[in-house]
Amino acid sequence: DILGAVKLQGMLYFTTEFTPPWGLRVPAHERVVRFHLVTRGGLWVAPAGGQTAARLDGGDLVLVPHGAEHTLADAPDTPCVEIDRVVQDSGFTGRGALVYGGPDTGNPTRMVCGHFALGRDVEHPFLDGLPPLIVIRRDDYEEHSRLEGVLRFIAHEAAAGQPGSDAVIQRLSEVLFIQALRLWAARSSHDAGLLAALADPQLARSLALIHERPRDALSLDGLAAHAGLSRTVFADRFRRVVGMPPMQYLSFWRIQRARRLLAETDLTLSAIAERVGYESAPSLHRTFTRWVGESPGSYRVRNRAGG
Repeated sequence: DILGAVKLQGMLYFTTEFTPPWGLRVPAHERVVRFHLVTRGGLWVAPAGGQTAARLDGGDLVLVPHGAEHTLADAPDTPCVEIDRVVQDSGFTGRGALVYGGPDTGNPTRMVCGHFALGRDVEHPFLDGLPPLIVIRRDDYEEHSRLEGVLRFIAHEAAAGQPGSDAVIQRLSEVLFIQALRLWAARSSHDAGLLAALADPQLARSLALIHERPRDALSLDGLAAHAGLSRTVFADRFRRVVGMPPMQYLSFWRIQRARRLLAETDLTLSAIAERVGYESAPSLHRTFTRWVGESPGSYRVRNRAGG
C-alpha cells in the first residue's frame, strides 16, 4: 500500500566499462534513489562521511536510498574523480558504455547505473528510515525468482543495446526498486521504524486497519482494542516504534490518500473527504493545508499543470 503511493520514475544513466585504477565520486541529489547493478568484475562503494565501504561483485546490487553522495572505486584507497568530470573527459554522449579508467584492460568492471526519481510530494516514515546503503547480494536474490528475473532482464538489455533498450530498462528499474526493498525488508532486522512495526503482530494489526479503512471513524481506543493492547501501552509502543503517535499517523495517511486522489481524479473535495475519513470538505481543507502547506485546490492545479 505504501509503495503503491510512492510515485517512481526509473531513469537509466548509463552502462559502464571501467578499467583499474578507477574511482568516481557521485554527488548528492535530492529525491532520488540511486542504484548500481554490477554485471561483471567488482568494486567498492562507500557513502559520504567516512562510513564503512562495502565490496560488490558480479551480480550484486546496491541502492543508495536518499540520493546521498557516495564513491565507487576499484579499491578502497583509489582517488575518486567527480562523475561529471569523468563524463566530460570521456566524451560520453549517452549512447553506448561510459568507458573510463587505467591501462588494466583485462579486469573491467561493468555496471548498469541509474536512479529512481521520487515524486516531489512523496514522503513516508518508511522511506525516511531506509539506511544509507542497501546491498542485495547475488546469493540473496537467487532464491527470489522475481528479483533475479528482473536483474537478468536488465543485464541482458544493457548488454544487447538494441533499439528500445533504454525504455525497457527504465520500466524494469521501477519493478527492481520495489522487489529489492521487499527482499531487503524480509531479510533484515529492524529495531524501529515502519518495518519494525509491521513485524510486531499487534502494531501490524492497527497499521493494517489504518491503511485498509482510513474512511472509518477510527479512534485511539478502537485502534488499541484492535491491536489487543491497552490504550496507554498501545500509544507508547506505536510512538516509540513508528516515530509518531497513532492518531498523527492516521491523519498523515489520510492526507497521503487525499493527495493522490486530488492529483489523479476529478472527484470533488467533498467526495475525497468522505473517502479518506473526514466529515466534510472544510475539515479536510483545514487538515490538508496544515500538513501540506497549501490548499487542496492549489495542490490539484499545481499537480495537473506538472509544476
